[in-house]
Amino acid sequence: MELSKHKNHRNPKYLSWLRKQPCVASGNKAQCAHHIRLGTNGGSSLKPSDYFCIPLLNEFHTTGLFAIHVVGEDTFLKQFKLNRNELFIKYLTQYLIETFDVYIQLEDKKDEELIAYMIKLVEEKGPKFDRPKKKKKPKHSLVDDEFYQKAKEAKKTQDRELRLKIKEDVKLEKASSMTKSLKGNEYYEKSKELKRLKDKELRAKIKDSAQSQKKQIQESEFHKQAKELKRARDKELRAKIKLDQKNKAPTESSIAQSEYHQKAKEFKRARDKEFRAMLKAQRK
Repeated sequence: MELSKHKNHRNPKYLSWLRKQPCVASGNKAQCAHHIRLGTNGGSSLKPSDYFCIPLLNEFHTTGLFAIHVVGEDTFLKQFKLNRNELFIKYLTQYLIETFDVYIQLEDKKDEELIAYMIKLVEEKGPKFDRPKKKKKPKHSLVDDEFYQKAKEAKKTQDRELRLKIKEDVKLEKASSMTKSLKGNEYYEKSKELKRLKDKELRAKIKDSAQSQKKQIQESEFHKQAKELKRARDKELRAKIKLDQKNKAPTESSIAQSEYHQKAKEFKRARDKEFRAMLKAQRK
């Protein structure tokens, strides 16, 4: 008999016993019983039979990285090298021995037939667990009351009207807020224009201050002397370099690599540094 053809048996006593068994993945005491759906009689929103369960720790059931609800039943069984039918047979056999002192010959039948036979034995010897019956509706209920139905319909109508009214109010409020934009506000326009004028005046003031400071430096006697001194030194340096080039025969190394050129370059850097320091002191 195929496992999918079985009835959805419910046996809380068997599940309670199964949770006390070692976890199939770790060997430690289990915490829960997982219903195997793969190839069994589980359906949409319907758990498989309680006899198609295996004991697991919470880590291997839902919370861990390799939990059966994370990786899926097929991957889980392959990863831990577990055989579904062998596990069902193992726990049903053990349950029959411990609970009812019944021993089964395992070699005579196929796995599916053996599982069906053992489930039949457990069901015959154990207590019956039926699904709780649905409560019947009372004869006189508010659902059947005419006044109740009218009041319910009136409330639905009122709620619908209220939602529409709130929706319209929100639309009107958005429209009014858009019309009251700051762009058309007289005070906003005047303050914006005043800010433009102030910014323009400030930029002009900064520009005049920079120009006057520059002119003051250029007209100062120290600046003129320093500028003249720099010109004279640059002239002397160019003359020396030119004379050196005439007296010395050209070699494979360039002027930029020559010792004299490097010294002149270093001397020019030091002189420019001194000049900048003098200008800074003069400004202060």
